[in-house]
Amino acid sequence: MPTPILTPRVDERSGPPNDNPVVSVVMAVRDGERFLEKAVRSILTQTLQNIELIIVDDGSNDRTPEVLDRFQDARMRVITQPHQGLAAALNRGIGLARADLVARMDADDVAMPERLEHQVSRMDCDKELGVLGTAVTVINESGATLRQWLPATDPLEIKRRLIRANQFAHPTVMFRKEAFEQAGGYRDMPFSQDYDLWLRMSGSWKMANLPEATVMRRELKSQFGSRRETQQIRWAVRARLGSLRRGEYPPQNVVYLFKPALAAAVPGAVRQAARKLRRAA
Repeated sequence: MPTPILTPRVDERSGPPNDNPVVSVVMAVRDGERFLEKAVRSILTQTLQNIELIIVDDGSNDRTPEVLDRFQDARMRVITQPHQGLAAALNRGIGLARADLVARMDADDVAMPERLEHQVSRMDCDKELGVLGTAVTVINESGATLRQWLPATDPLEIKRRLIRANQFAHPTVMFRKEAFEQAGGYRDMPFSQDYDLWLRMSGSWKMANLPEATVMRRELKSQFGSRRETQQIRWAVRARLGSLRRGEYPPQNVVYLFKPALAAAVPGAVRQAARKLRRAA
């Protein structure tokens, strides 16, 4: 396999790359040219400027490299590698992170200007906090607001609910690199890599969400489809089962595997029809 190419972007006006950032923001992208520029710019224009942005281009075949070449900022590093999948790309990027705090960001979303500042402030106030997400504003491909997603914020409530369902919007999350390494990083799964990671972290670290929306999360048509949804449900069930086997939750929580397992067995068209009926009711 070819050796990944490490390509720092250096802007003489910004000085040399920062060796002591407060936060390392890690983004994995594959064929993300359509929304990538807005996503990158929303990180580089944060009110918290002492950051680094690590972007792993995971084998893009579109104009993603050209979009990244438009940015000349010393805080930004781009790693180009053959396609290895999301988990491998994120693990590589986080492995290169210089900061103790790591923030996730997706290539089609937009971070609000004070996102990192708010999250760092909260993490600094609570050293036992290993994972911190936020609420999100869900937008469509044109940028119009669809809805708000307001998660549980209290650590105890999140711990109680996590075995039932993912309590974090992945692109909003900030975590301690120490917690990430203790948990073993992302595992090579086609879906639910983040959910599986939070469950493994939950046994050792406190988790919370900020109530304010700090990210506009883009909902793409390509993210839907009954087959994809079925796979997402099945891999989430596997993540829960692994958590129970490791003893992160008591055995009686096995009941939370039954409903999603049954849902995965139902044809996708039936699930979608039932969802429409519930919304119309």
